[in-house]
Amino acid sequence: MIINELNYRGWENSLQLTHGGLKLVITSIVGPRIIFCGFQNGENLFYEHPQQIGTTGGDTWKTYGGHRLWCAPEEKEFTYAPDNFPAAVAAGSERVSITAPVEKSGVQKTVTILPIEGRNGFRVEHQVSNLGDSPLRLAPWALSVMRAGGIAVIPHNLDRPRQLLPTHSISLWGYTDLSDARWLWGERYVLLRQDPGAATPQKFGLQNPYGWAAYAVNDQLFVKRFNWLPEATYPDLNVNFEAYTDKDILELETLAPLAELKPGESVTHIEEWSIFHGVPLPRTEADVDRTILPMLA
Repeated sequence: MIINELNYRGWENSLQLTHGGLKLVITSIVGPRIIFCGFQNGENLFYEHPQQIGTTGGDTWKTYGGHRLWCAPEEKEFTYAPDNFPAAVAAGSERVSITAPVEKSGVQKTVTILPIEGRNGFRVEHQVSNLGDSPLRLAPWALSVMRAGGIAVIPHNLDRPRQLLPTHSISLWGYTDLSDARWLWGERYVLLRQDPGAATPQKFGLQNPYGWAAYAVNDQLFVKRFNWLPEATYPDLNVNFEAYTDKDILELETLAPLAELKPGESVTHIEEWSIFHGVPLPRTEADVDRTILPMLA
């Protein structure tokens, strides 16, 4: 992995990480945010908020874009803690860690990036520590904000047994409209299309034991892998994956199990990222089987 410091669109002291054919850019003057993810010399697969890029400071939470670390369950004061200030960087030859200042709740967040040996991919570790005086019940929540124009692919029923009892559940929000044309509710996959002309947001969550979800855009495929622990309890009616979209973005969101963190304790949630060339937008489940599953083998 090669690490270089750069000024990224007005954010000084950002770090560019290259490994194989992939590139990440991490901000340290705000965040931490992984603001860029793509191929070297390629476009950013993450969204960048046009009015907030390069800005710093302020007492309110900003979208910025990119990939961020939050804490679930979602509560306005707790979850939306501003990350508008410089973070501490610890960089070595094979890992970079960026640690944000302690939040009012006592939470401190650290994002660590490592190259995946033998593969064009990165391992992203999300650590939440309780540096306050009181116990906290929370779950690390990792959100990748993808650029417009793509389609998310989420497996939900690849090998479930045919039986009398239910096998898995989904979570819906008050604004979720299952009849919206952006959804394709298939037998094996859920497809969610990002539409810049959409007037309303959409969101759902599910129990994803298959440990992957993907976003196809501009003949590229971003894949994230993650864990599912069937014995654990997760937020939002016990789901470990969620997808959200509006007219600007589509988010791929993974959640760790809920944990009781005593003062001084930490919990870590891990994702692995890969990107592939030459993957057209999937429109049907057969498209996913033909063009995406081989990439995951």
